[in-house]
Amino acid sequence: MENLLIFAGMALVTYFTRSAMIFALGAGVPRTLFVRALFRRWLRYVPPAVLAALVVPAALAPQGRLAFGPHAWAVLAGAVCAWRTRSVLWTIVGGMVAFWLLKALGV
Repeated sequence: MENLLIFAGMALVTYFTRSAMIFALGAGVPRTLFVRALFRRWLRYVPPAVLAALVVPAALAPQGRLAFGPHAWAVLAGAVCAWRTRSVLWTIVGGMVAFWLLKALGV
C-alpha cells in the first residue's frame, strides 16, 4: 500500500509539473505577449544549464573531490571547439582527442 501511495504521489507531481508548463505557455491563458516571450527566452537556457550541471561535476570531481585531470582539460578543449565551430560533432571529436592525447602523455 505504501508503494502505491508513493507511485501515486510521483504521478501527481509529474503531471503537475508538465501540465503547469503547458498551461503557462498555452494560447488559452490570458497572458501578455511580453510575459510569454520572456518565459520562452528563459526556457532556452534550461538545456545548457542541465548539461553543465551533469558534465561539470563529472569533469572537475571524478573521484568526489576537485581535481584538474585529463577530464577537466578535455572538457575545456571541447568547450573551445564548441565555441569556435558551433558543431556538436567537432565538439565531441575535439574533447575526445584531447582526452586521449592527455591519457597517452600520462597526464
